[in-house]
Amino acid sequence: MLVVVWLNYDRNDNNPTGLTMNKLSLMCLFLILTCQSAIAVHSIGQTHWTLLEQNPQINLKSTEQILTLDESSVQALLATSDFVDMALPLPSGQFVTYRLKPSQVMAPELARKYPQIMTFHGSQIDRPDNLGSFDLSQKGFFGMFEHDGKTVYIDPVKGTKQYRSYYFTHAMKQANSVKIKRHPPIRFAELSEALEKRPGDLMQTSQISERIVYRLAVTATGEYTAYHGGTRALALAALVTMVNRVNQVYARDLGITFQLVANNDQLIFIDAATDPFTNSDQDIDGDTITDAIEAVISASDYDIGHLVVTEGGGVAGLGVVCTSQKAAGLTGSPVPESDAFYIDYVAHEIGHQLGAEHTFNGLVGACQGNRSGLSAFEPASGSTIMGYTGICGTQDLQKNSDPFFHLHSIDQMVEVTRQGVGNTCGSRTGLTNQSPVVDAGSDYFIPARTPFTLTGSATDPDSDTLTFSWQQFDLGTATSSPDQDAIDRGTGPLFRVFDPTSEPVRTFPRLIDILTNSTVLGETYATTNRTLSFRLAVRDGQGHVASDAMQVTVVNSTNGFRVTQPDSSSQWDSATHSVIWDTANTQNAPVSCSRVSISLSTDGGASFPTSLANGVDNDGQQDVLITSAISTNQARVKVHCPDNIFFAINSGNFTINFDGPAEPIIPVYQSQDPLSVNEDERLMVKKEDLTFAFDLAIDSITLMAGDNYTLDGTTVIPDEHFNGSLVVPATATKDNQISEQFNITITVVAVNDEPTVLNDRVEVAFQASQVVLPVLSNDSDVDGDILSISSVDYQGDGTVTIASASLVYTAGSTFSGTETFSYTVSDGNGGSASGEVEVTVAAPVEPDPEPNPLPEPPVQSLNDGGQEAHYLLCCGF
Repeated sequence: MLVVVWLNYDRNDNNPTGLTMNKLSLMCLFLILTCQSAIAVHSIGQTHWTLLEQNPQINLKSTEQILTLDESSVQALLATSDFVDMALPLPSGQFVTYRLKPSQVMAPELARKYPQIMTFHGSQIDRPDNLGSFDLSQKGFFGMFEHDGKTVYIDPVKGTKQYRSYYFTHAMKQANSVKIKRHPPIRFAELSEALEKRPGDLMQTSQISERIVYRLAVTATGEYTAYHGGTRALALAALVTMVNRVNQVYARDLGITFQLVANNDQLIFIDAATDPFTNSDQDIDGDTITDAIEAVISASDYDIGHLVVTEGGGVAGLGVVCTSQKAAGLTGSPVPESDAFYIDYVAHEIGHQLGAEHTFNGLVGACQGNRSGLSAFEPASGSTIMGYTGICGTQDLQKNSDPFFHLHSIDQMVEVTRQGVGNTCGSRTGLTNQSPVVDAGSDYFIPARTPFTLTGSATDPDSDTLTFSWQQFDLGTATSSPDQDAIDRGTGPLFRVFDPTSEPVRTFPRLIDILTNSTVLGETYATTNRTLSFRLAVRDGQGHVASDAMQVTVVNSTNGFRVTQPDSSSQWDSATHSVIWDTANTQNAPVSCSRVSISLSTDGGASFPTSLANGVDNDGQQDVLITSAISTNQARVKVHCPDNIFFAINSGNFTINFDGPAEPIIPVYQSQDPLSVNEDERLMVKKEDLTFAFDLAIDSITLMAGDNYTLDGTTVIPDEHFNGSLVVPATATKDNQISEQFNITITVVAVNDEPTVLNDRVEVAFQASQVVLPVLSNDSDVDGDILSISSVDYQGDGTVTIASASLVYTAGSTFSGTETFSYTVSDGNGGSASGEVEVTVAAPVEPDPEPNPLPEPPVQSLNDGGQEAHYLLCCGF
């Protein structure tokens, strides 16, 4: 086969190779069956990194590493390869391999002008759902990637040739030492009406069907440039790292990325004395930023603008992307680098520009005056990007924002970028990836002052690896102290947001706090009559964040559902012990938990693998038996409702000293699983179908004879056609100890039986007409159903018709002899059967030669006035 391939390159195609000719035409001739292109993959192994001893001048956490990197060889490999498999150091000292592919954080023209600045996105070789963003420039190598559910950073150590590998949780809050000024987003009058939607009116995240790339114009003050080395190239490299980090968050949560415009280097000011800015948040006033940007590029050449300064602060216009106010965004920090700056501040302010409001509910510190009442879904300072983490004093949940958005923030930005003004600019490509399908589960009633566990589920049409985040969605009045955050006032958020996990399960409050009988800021018990609203957010890592909602209705009670015995002073041995709990009236409506199960932990409550009782009455007391060899001083007992979400764990670790097997126990029958079998089928009764006191595992069961059934070992055989309830006496055996007799109930489900139809034989006279044949008179139905004739199949010269419960037969005018036909009987419940009728028609009578005939003898009529006939009914032939 001759394959001819024409490849056309045009400079207007944004050719990433940097070719400058107007058009290059190549003809490839291949005498092969297929044509394939080779992809170069190089490796950057562990040998390119050198692990160093801890430098006492560098403040390290115990799970951080300091290394050096062979930058020149790494730069050469990254610059000449389509793909690079790069070993990345983990804070533990181990390595993980990511495959890096070039990404376009800069417009192609800008990237060609600064080839020493390279950006990449990547995925872990053996876990492609783990993603990362990377860049290399004269400022060094920067990495942000996922590993084992954590975010790992690799950054240069400022002022050295060394690198630091650390987890996000150890990111330093450099800005904590200075006063950070934050402001509510600016609302422009022409945009307010479109942005003032209540949460339930917002577009849902699962409706995303396209990726968006916004052209981002970032201008920088002379002070910012001086901080990063004083040159445009160095400041641009810092901006590329910033945008690369921000892109990873926006791409995952919204399917949005930003690309620095072609002339962005000309927006970077070098001299603080001559730039048009004050280097503070006052630069947001008027059109200062817009004028600075549009003095260099046209308004039509960018979609969103931003200014970076070195005074602490941040302010932005709300939902201004694609509008005449699109440059109304400013972020500042005395330390304008690292994720304390990129995530907490830059991603936050850009979030405002895309329509997201503040999500915190506190009023302390910088939270004062900046709360958004219709978005305050996070307690205290909040912890997601649109919260005020680290700057709300005593209401701070943590030092840094987690690198993801609250689901409500995502909803707001999806509304603006897919339905609002943000839908009028940017380049868009369709998403072939499909959204996950989420089920948050049923709604429940639970008692107040009681922990509970929510469990959802999700599937993904593309088999993407999913992450899950349960989030409370309740608005209320603001709180002004940690004490107020610790109280359920009947409205508002009680539970903070945590990092997404690999399982769709979350316990409220955290299990560690339940086990220590404590609560922390942002986690407290519901103590009032109220309805808690929750949404399960599910990310597929490809730009989709789908969700589903459910509700938990809290019923107030004096005490919560709680275990009172055993307590921390209890000591159990291999004997019978009592578990005592306060039911909190949960056995009654509306909670309606009639039965509970009891389980045992031997590791301080981390797991509860041992069942002590299943499905016992929720009456507040149950004797349990320790039968296996258990010795621990970290025993805990858990009582939970199998048909609900709430539970209780006793208040402290207690001791179990197993002192050898107890005396043999006589099994005590408690209950059975529902048992049923269809009529005329058999059922094997298993010991697992029965429950005994102390959750005792019995050795065997013995069934006894009774009415309406026979036995084959432990198999029950109901009598033919029997349906209804069977009562089967039985005993159980454990270690040669036989229980008292108890009854097992089996429901035999009625199954419709077909009618019983008998064949019929009839004798009629020659040319008999309208003979009534009562064929149903000898048919029957074991279920007592009323029978009817549904059809007849007659192929003779006469006629056969249906008349209620009979057939009406008329012989052919010249026919004599025997013929048969069939009919079908229905019982009205789907059952039917067929029978045959044999009809013998007498031969014609020859005329008598004598003219004087004798009188005819009387003949009994069987057809109620019809033609005379001789009729014989029988039971088959």
